[in-house]
Amino acid sequence: MKTKPFILLASVTALSVVAAIWSSVERSRATASAAPPGGLFPNLITQVNNIARINVHTPKLAFTILRGEGDNWRVKERDGYPVKFETIKQAVVGIASIRLLEAKTAKPALHDRLFLKAPQDGGRGTTIALADGKGEAIAAVVIGKTKVNPTQNEDGIHYVRRLDGAQSYLASGRIEVWETIDRWLDDAMPTIARQRVRAATTIQPDGARAGVSRTDPDSRDFKVANIPPGMKQLQETAGNALGSALGFLTFKDVRRGDKADFDGANRAEFNTFDGITLTVSVSKREDGYWVRLSAAFDAADIKLDGLTKEQKTAMKSVDEAKQEVAMINKRFAPWAYKFPDYKAKDFLTEASALLVEDKDAKK
Repeated sequence: MKTKPFILLASVTALSVVAAIWSSVERSRATASAAPPGGLFPNLITQVNNIARINVHTPKLAFTILRGEGDNWRVKERDGYPVKFETIKQAVVGIASIRLLEAKTAKPALHDRLFLKAPQDGGRGTTIALADGKGEAIAAVVIGKTKVNPTQNEDGIHYVRRLDGAQSYLASGRIEVWETIDRWLDDAMPTIARQRVRAATTIQPDGARAGVSRTDPDSRDFKVANIPPGMKQLQETAGNALGSALGFLTFKDVRRGDKADFDGANRAEFNTFDGITLTVSVSKREDGYWVRLSAAFDAADIKLDGLTKEQKTAMKSVDEAKQEVAMINKRFAPWAYKFPDYKAKDFLTEASALLVEDKDAKK
């Protein structure tokens, strides 16, 4: 397998040097004895390009992150969903730059007091193990209690030990301990600016519809569409939650789309001024709301007439819109995402949440 270099060596080296200087000057008062020389894994900086596997084991779960072509990393237990390279780099740099401050207990019987008993043995620590493509160990650390939390400008102080050693240490470093899978996953989601959204419609499994729309991209409020006789819009802002639902999309979990059941799902369709329709399918299951995304482009659905020059500039060209649709369908459509309840419910909006009886109409 041909892969691009795992470009971490310069970053790790620079951080190690800075950590050594900073540790000796700023943190000497935090230790009761002289800091041991070197880091926990002094040779790690020479092996970073060989890392192809990261195993994370917490008291609650274990998962594996694998390196594919180039610097494409994916979570095995989430059907190979991608991980940001920056997240991988932070984790490896953090382990490589651990700076030992003070030797602590070397008695395994006392490890659990510092949360340094490995979770594999029923302990409360978190283990992060780095290995090469053949599964050969490169480095493995047990991270225990945090004595001083890291800040934006200063490293934290933690209890650590090598998984293959009994000696524990108080150490400084910016050790990122992401104990849940979602913290490792690439959290990117489609971003369609609110200004581009022209209309939004929800379709219930029984075919009932509710919709909002607007003709001005800069209008603050979406108006409820197709109001039936005897009803009126609940309030001026009633349609905004639905019209703005594509903003700040986040997810809590993910699985391959064909592993999720979307029979009888609700749908929400969002139409942009520049001809894109984004469809959001929502399925409520015992463990929460699961969502699938798909996109389509229709040149006949472009609605730019009446827009100002500035407003038109904010829209996508035909080629840009087609590229965006292709990206969404390639990157996101194959997956099912577990959305937070509050966000998923926006895509389930019913007419009853938008309308109220117009008593004046009966007079």
